[in-house]
Amino acid sequence: MIVSAHLRRPDDMDSADICIVGAGAAGITLACELDGSGLKIIVLEAGGLKPVGAEVDSYRGVATAPHPDPAQYRRMGLGGTTSLWGGRCIPLNPLDFKRRAHIPNSGWPIAYEEVAKHYPRALDYCDAGRFEFTATGSLQAPTPTIAGFDGQGDVLTDLIERYSLPTDFGRKFRDQLVRSRDVTVLLEARCTRLEKAKGADGIEFVEYMDKTRKVRRLSARTVVLASGGIEVPRLLMHSDRVGSGLGNHHDLLGRFYSCHFETVYGRLIARGAAVAFGFEKTSDGIYCRRRLQFSEEFMARHELPNMVFRLHFPDYSDPMHGSSVMSAIYLAKTVLPTEYRTILRHNKGADGSLGNLAHVRNLFTGLPQLCKFTGDWIFRIKLAKRRLPYTLVPNADGSYPLEFNCEQTPEPSNRITLTRDSDQHGIRRVHVNWRLCDTDIDSACRGFRLLRESINGRSRSRFEFDDDKLREDIAQSAPLGGHHIGTARMGHSAREGVVDKDCGVFDIPNLFIASSAVFPTSGYANPSLTIVAMAIRLAEHLKIRHGRPNS
Repeated sequence: MIVSAHLRRPDDMDSADICIVGAGAAGITLACELDGSGLKIIVLEAGGLKPVGAEVDSYRGVATAPHPDPAQYRRMGLGGTTSLWGGRCIPLNPLDFKRRAHIPNSGWPIAYEEVAKHYPRALDYCDAGRFEFTATGSLQAPTPTIAGFDGQGDVLTDLIERYSLPTDFGRKFRDQLVRSRDVTVLLEARCTRLEKAKGADGIEFVEYMDKTRKVRRLSARTVVLASGGIEVPRLLMHSDRVGSGLGNHHDLLGRFYSCHFETVYGRLIARGAAVAFGFEKTSDGIYCRRRLQFSEEFMARHELPNMVFRLHFPDYSDPMHGSSVMSAIYLAKTVLPTEYRTILRHNKGADGSLGNLAHVRNLFTGLPQLCKFTGDWIFRIKLAKRRLPYTLVPNADGSYPLEFNCEQTPEPSNRITLTRDSDQHGIRRVHVNWRLCDTDIDSACRGFRLLRESINGRSRSRFEFDDDKLREDIAQSAPLGGHHIGTARMGHSAREGVVDKDCGVFDIPNLFIASSAVFPTSGYANPSLTIVAMAIRLAEHLKIRHGRPNS
């Protein structure tokens, strides 16, 4: 059942076996996995059926530059931020779970296999096909990513990333949740506090506010926070009336905040070699793209964090790309969500346009190309169920900028804290402190140079960039604003983390977290697929905990 909280029936909505706070990818996955168990599940979602974003007062906060405003890259409503995401699905790598001497604070208390066994089902949730991430295993007749380039085991060239529809979890699973006898979703129910029982360690009740500002209470045998890497520590901190946060035994809550950092730098000059630049369809009908990644052994030898490179489109704002399609999209940028406008400028803050007149000139000189794209846009992007993820147009000169994504070293100084200011529901707002450490900058520079050495030494293609400006460019890298990771990290003990290997908050036996907040390290991969896999894993644990292992 789905109902607005202010219309709930008070006789049967005051208690539950499991209360889930948040109806995004994690919360909906968890609810669907528990559906049919016979357990009484209540999901509290602060928004309504239609997600809303940056205009939401509840998300406003402050952040140190260049981190985006905390209100960006988040949506409140059924489905959460899955109404906004681009659909990129990539699993973490085995090395992401290992303790690496050159990555401080690395290592998970669980093995890769503990999560990997849930990736196939997570891919089903995301509509992203099979658990297969090589071109050889996914494409009917794959061509080389860069013809003539063999990474010889140092650079892996046979890898792909898969794309979801992109799937809006609120739309996809709405009917199941409406029909469910076990799950009730209360909309417009903003969780404002977790209250511990007097003289006990567990959560006695969850306090929430409905759209009429009426404060209500819900008691549950188990409470799961599935509200994201910023909101999870925020609620835990706000709920502690006497300390620095529930579960914050060793001042770890809110710390180790990580975002992937990225830049677009240099260019690959193919010199006539064929490259796999555009989107391809896998044998199971999924859009995919190629990526270049160093091998685990190579990264260990050169003490590199996990990083990836992709052939990229040129800066939309610079009309020198000569593309009528890109100029048209750039001129229409005001209709795009704020989060996507910076992507057109390679995630740079300033607008690099040389003037709209040159863009208009591109429109007229490339009219046939623009007409063909318009047809593709209508049928492959606007109307198709599985949409082409985004527009890929190469530079007129045949060169390809390289997009770089990288994991960030978990640093305790990168953290989420609370300000003195409060939102409309009385919850204190967040302050996001984020920066790149020198080690990350140096490692990224080293990765660029090692990739150049490999491509230039083993193929006729050339990877070129300005060495003198590389460090400056990396140092100005933008964090991927939608990837909020590590603020309630998993550890072997409370001295190492906020949650245990089962995502239970240390010393609060009935409180769990389903979010990328629990990731000790981020890898380079977009977190959505792993968030869903971890929610499936947590559902298994909760079924056993509540005596329903086979449901």
